[in-house]
Amino acid sequence: MMRVANLLILIIAVLMTSCFKDDESESLGETSGFLPGDGIVTYSGYAPLADRPVRIHFHIPVNGDMKKMPVLFVFPGLERNADDYLNAWRAEASNREVMVFVFEFPTETYSTAQYIEGGMFQGNTLLDRSEWTFSLIESVFDTVRKDTGSSRNKYDVWGHSAGAQFVHRYVTFMPDTRVDRAVSANAGWYTLPDVDVAYPYGLKNTDVATTSRVASLFARKLIVHLGTADTDRNGLNTSAGAEAQGANRYQRGKYYFSEANRISTKDGCSLNWDKYEVAGVAHEYAKMAAAGAKILY
Repeated sequence: MMRVANLLILIIAVLMTSCFKDDESESLGETSGFLPGDGIVTYSGYAPLADRPVRIHFHIPVNGDMKKMPVLFVFPGLERNADDYLNAWRAEASNREVMVFVFEFPTETYSTAQYIEGGMFQGNTLLDRSEWTFSLIESVFDTVRKDTGSSRNKYDVWGHSAGAQFVHRYVTFMPDTRVDRAVSANAGWYTLPDVDVAYPYGLKNTDVATTSRVASLFARKLIVHLGTADTDRNGLNTSAGAEAQGANRYQRGKYYFSEANRISTKDGCSLNWDKYEVAGVAHEYAKMAAAGAKILY
């Protein structure tokens, strides 16, 4: 009986040790740059926001030529759980030979508005573009190209929930970026491409409130990505402006896309956007990431 007890203790100890080793192997360490494998870079290379660094969790497949790999920037939900989002993308990135960089904007230095609305305003004051949260993304891309030797001239962006809000506004208000394709997945509410609706629910009172700028926005490759079961109102913005877009995230995403169709038709513009729906998926970033990978790569 004593031998059996001792054997059980030994087995448990081995299992616990192996679990701890697995945990350690999955945790990401700080790295000085973007190198093959996994890591985290604390990025302060954009001078106007150097005092508010962001943490970038990344996966660069060790197989394949990283100089030729697509570059994907990922923006997490309101919890800023970049490690979880990288886990959701890692296998897809390795299988498809894509470099993935997940942005973590620390809650201590980036408020909700500074994240999902790109830090464009301080109160009612429109800040200089150099101070926007949006403005550091291009600088990160320059650093990625430098560290990896990438020959890519453009990058893709994918965001879910709060990150989807960041993505569609990034495309809306940053016309000169090197974004190729942008995927906004399950956003809670939108800035409509409507010059007659006041910001933040439309473009009125912003520098995009012109027909030519809206036409330029419609020419971008924006994908509205929706889970058809994302109908829970938990945590949803219930302001009048948001409720006018629909009762839940799924309805609001459809409304956003339909308004783009309506306005582009009215103004005689071509709409280069797409909408993809994922049947039966709710507010689930991992499932949306898997579907997004198939769309993009």
